[in-house]
Amino acid sequence: MSIDSLIPIREEARELAERFVARGHRIYLVGGVVRDAIAGLPLGSAFDLDLTTDAQPGVVKSILEGWADTLWTQGERFGTVGARRGDRRVEITTHRTERYRPGSRKPDVIFADAIRVDLSRRDFTINSMAVELPSGGLVDPFDGAGDLVARRLRTPLDPAETFSDDPLRMLRAARFLAQLDLTAAPSLMVAMATMADRLDIVAHERIRDELDRLLALPNPGPGFGLLLETGLGERVLGPVGDRAAALSRLSRVGDDPMARLAALMAGGGSLDQVRAALVERRATNSTRRRVLAVLAAARGALDRPPRTLAELRRWVIGAGSHLDQAVAVASTLGDVGTLATDVAALREAEPDLGGPPVLDGGEIMTLLGLDPGPEVGAAVEELRRHRLDSGPLTLEEAHAHLLSWQLQKTSKPNT
Repeated sequence: MSIDSLIPIREEARELAERFVARGHRIYLVGGVVRDAIAGLPLGSAFDLDLTTDAQPGVVKSILEGWADTLWTQGERFGTVGARRGDRRVEITTHRTERYRPGSRKPDVIFADAIRVDLSRRDFTINSMAVELPSGGLVDPFDGAGDLVARRLRTPLDPAETFSDDPLRMLRAARFLAQLDLTAAPSLMVAMATMADRLDIVAHERIRDELDRLLALPNPGPGFGLLLETGLGERVLGPVGDRAAALSRLSRVGDDPMARLAALMAGGGSLDQVRAALVERRATNSTRRRVLAVLAAARGALDRPPRTLAELRRWVIGAGSHLDQAVAVASTLGDVGTLATDVAALREAEPDLGGPPVLDGGEIMTLLGLDPGPEVGAAVEELRRHRLDSGPLTLEEAHAHLLSWQLQKTSKPNT
């Protein structure tokens, strides 16, 4: 374990830190950069500087004057003052604790004067570390560094207290478990299982955001395993059916977040039941449409397997922009044979399949001498049907087919 990778960041923040020290205050670097540095992960350059101090917000603002290019104070009543210097965004928060009152969606914020108190109210020990500036001394009162070595996820205080302070931390536990390949402490899992209903006080938007972050990880399976094992999975997803089967589908569906969500929810009943679960959990309209479209196409590939080229074309057109996701999900639901290779071959052979028609409505009216009306729509549909049955059409072939179709219609005796 080493925090040498933080040396450039400490140097970047040295002038600011010395301003705080000169005013008799202490300031610390906190957040993901400290955790990632100790874990030996690359830090990159696109991150915010998260700092905490014993100085009150008014003092923080006065120290930033003359140093920051821009200052904003929307979060001042919660103890946070934001600034930008050059390309770097900085957030400085007065040591504080947060606690949710029973039934409240907004926390009470209480300022503190000691770094240990501030760190004790953070979510997990691996995030309860700080580096004092400008000296670089590590502050780790809850052995977060040791937990990183042991691949262990713990809370700095009793997990029931930590999760009561902010119930969303139970979902964050799943994300950190999956992101950093950790194992949850037994007491943490017990608290999650017994406190699942505390999520009711958390805004749906915050839950959605956390779920989206988990779905986007390289390997979200362990995180969803923790959620399902503790009963939180169905609270945030809805019914998933057999849990082991849901996790198996997730592990095989690939890395697209919407395909992953559809695979998890595929065991939750009919499309109407899945739709109801998404509505109840306030999924966005876009998410609902995409998940349902993927599931409808995937189940269609199993219920009515495309056995001819014409049927395959129709299934591909039906899947539309969700084609890749539908193929991936279908392969987790059952035996779809060579569907993936058949789709790939069709795409290569007929790249125009999903493109514009050979003739548009105006061209069809000119060709057939039609006025705007239902007959034009019927001709467009006939040309589309012929294209799906027969494959790519040249302009001449499209003309010939429509003229023949029109002749057949007009030559039929009236009944």
